[in-house]
Amino acid sequence: MKKLFPYIAIAVLFCSCQGKNTGLLTDSTATSNSSSYSVPDEQAIKKAVDDAYAAISFKKGDTARYDSIKNYFIPKAQLISFRSDSMQVMNISQFITVYRTFIEGDSVKMFYEKELYGKTEQFGKIASRISTYKTYLNTMDKPEEQGVNSFQLVKTPEGWKVSSIIWDVEREGLKIPAYYLPK
Repeated sequence: MKKLFPYIAIAVLFCSCQGKNTGLLTDSTATSNSSSYSVPDEQAIKKAVDDAYAAISFKKGDTARYDSIKNYFIPKAQLISFRSDSMQVMNISQFITVYRTFIEGDSVKMFYEKELYGKTEQFGKIASRISTYKTYLNTMDKPEEQGVNSFQLVKTPEGWKVSSIIWDVEREGLKIPAYYLPK
């Protein structure tokens, strides 16, 4: 028993410090069930995702707002794309550079991306949102692409921010399943 006492004491000390230092036991936003969270948080998470889409979208006659994209992400956000055969991992600055090169290099006059379907899971200050999207280039007549984004978000003092996005696009052999489409 003497050999176990130091470990038990450390465990008790660790557990008692959890509530004081991390807020895990006292945070009113934490829930025991990932599907039971407050409506205001769900709306705020959806708004954070919509804001991220809006940050990269622009109408004909407008210009892309490259500098504002960072406002919707944490500084060390990761963006991971499976648009090609291999995974492309970028930080937010690299993503903006790739996006700018695409918009300016391909003479894109309009870029619009919107969510078709979304599902949020939240626990405390972390959230995940599956977001099926469509992308329109230069015209709203026909979507250029559609795919699925997996947004990871964190609740910061400034509100919900995107910490990462992982996405893949629909193509031959990879169709979006019905459960990720609007009913």
